[in-house]
Amino acid sequence: MLELDCDNYSNATMQALRTLQREVLESLACGKPLLDTMNELCRRAEQLAPGVLCSILTADRDGRLLPLAGPSLADEDSAALAADFGEPVEVNDIENDPRWAEFRARALPLGLRACWSSPIRASDGRVIGAFAFYYRSQRGASALDRAIASTCVHLCAIALEQEERDQRIRRLAYFDAVTGVANRASMEQCGEATIAAAIANGFGAAIYGIDLDNFKEINDTLGHRAGDILLRSVAERISSILNKGDIIARIGGDEFAVVRSDSASPADGRGFAMRLMEAMAAPFDLEEAMATVGVSVGIARAPDDGLDLRTLMRKADFALYDAKSSGRGHFRFFDPKIESRVAANRRIWQDLRQAVAGGEFELHFQPIVALDVRRVCGYEALLRWRHPRDGLRAPEDFFPVAAKAGLLYEIGDWIVNEACASAAALPPDARVGVNVSQAQLERSGFARRLAEAIAAAGLSPARLEIEVGGSAELAADAETLDCLSQIRALGVSVALDDFGAGGAALAHLYAFPVDRVKISRPLIRDAQTRPRAATIVKTIVGLAHDLGIATTAEGVETDAQLRMLRQFGCDEIQGFLISPPRPLSSFLQHAEKAHPPSSRA
Repeated sequence: MLELDCDNYSNATMQALRTLQREVLESLACGKPLLDTMNELCRRAEQLAPGVLCSILTADRDGRLLPLAGPSLADEDSAALAADFGEPVEVNDIENDPRWAEFRARALPLGLRACWSSPIRASDGRVIGAFAFYYRSQRGASALDRAIASTCVHLCAIALEQEERDQRIRRLAYFDAVTGVANRASMEQCGEATIAAAIANGFGAAIYGIDLDNFKEINDTLGHRAGDILLRSVAERISSILNKGDIIARIGGDEFAVVRSDSASPADGRGFAMRLMEAMAAPFDLEEAMATVGVSVGIARAPDDGLDLRTLMRKADFALYDAKSSGRGHFRFFDPKIESRVAANRRIWQDLRQAVAGGEFELHFQPIVALDVRRVCGYEALLRWRHPRDGLRAPEDFFPVAAKAGLLYEIGDWIVNEACASAAALPPDARVGVNVSQAQLERSGFARRLAEAIAAAGLSPARLEIEVGGSAELAADAETLDCLSQIRALGVSVALDDFGAGGAALAHLYAFPVDRVKISRPLIRDAQTRPRAATIVKTIVGLAHDLGIATTAEGVETDAQLRMLRQFGCDEIQGFLISPPRPLSSFLQHAEKAHPPSSRA
């Protein structure tokens, strides 16, 4: 309760002010609308001070005063001086006071001749509004007027600050703090109604799931401030191409959604998706850098794909997943085939997590034969997943999903540790090759973890070989090349895998610290029937030898391929001609006998 000076006013006046305080505070506590409460405050103040007209204004974020309450007064601007001066302003003669020169043309026709106004301040000192008494005669404020105004200003300050807090809570509840657009909760509330109305009116609607293609890279390299600027700019660009009644929301880290009514035809969906991509085409100014960002878009349409928001959002997610799987800058409409494919991948995702925890992975080994001595000189460790329902599965069936599930590093570390332990059990003159992805090499501390795995297995580093697939990004990445140098410094050899196909190229022989090239299976296959392919294989072998690099041919399946590779001087072969990949136990029993038959000369 506010403190009142009881000595200067009658008991009736004091009781009336206390009642006013109590009733206003009760209205605020009960959540009564601010406008109703402030209008009632004005009416009660006018009753306590007969002949006075009361007005309350509120300040917006830019400090502009806007009319809030004044049931007996039509003028909207006459209290502005209170906020301009930041102090109470008393004008006894509106007609002649120069401070009212701008407003007297409005005030005088209303019969207003004097004004006394006070700024309403928040607890932190900000001016958040103005409270004013107007008089129909030239006069100043009486002591009673000042007491009433003081009480009302305090009550207004409480009410306006509470309204600010309520608005902040509403913004947090329904609007995204970074971009200012609707959040998921707001979209679920408004989007449902929009879709229902569109379907009822026969217009149809569409939901667009929108994902930024390289937001993570920008956020990681330029920082979170740049990321926030980008998100705000993206929201602005999307908003600029929306129609009245369309809804935009940020529903995830770098994911937005748009609900559009009267936009259910494929042509409409295609046109809007293209406008989205065009809107993102120009570079974004992130203050310290310029960045270009593409978008992937998934589209679900009502009523064809569903009748409610949740169903449509789920199907737009399926379409978005398919668009992103196709590469950056694509859009896709929902298709039931997509849902089946995504559902299968999600089952794999869930099963993979159980596989890691349940020890369902195992290594199979494919022998590598040295042609000069015709005996096994090494093995390539190949991952297999013994799925409890589907049986043995090869990496190509699940590795892409594992990468997206964030399990690549955990599985990769397991492969390295298991391969080292297995190599220690094999004959001491046999090396073991392990495939390692670029992502693993880029991860901090890979060489250190490799050294720990070697030490834990009691393995000579010379018996381990890391196989790396070439790519343009790999060749240009200084940190990755440094990691490869650290690996070789351990005494571990490095092989360039799948050479002659895919991403591995001659430039990698110059860029990489490489001990061996493994000539790709497709090139070995084609060399039997295509002279140009045979010439390329022969050239790779000769060039590698000139550089002091050993060669291994992958995918050797026929005697003819073996004879050709022996003729070219290839050092080693690997493939089904020797053996398919098999569990370690079969090689522990027969490793010393694993060599090509003497008839295959």
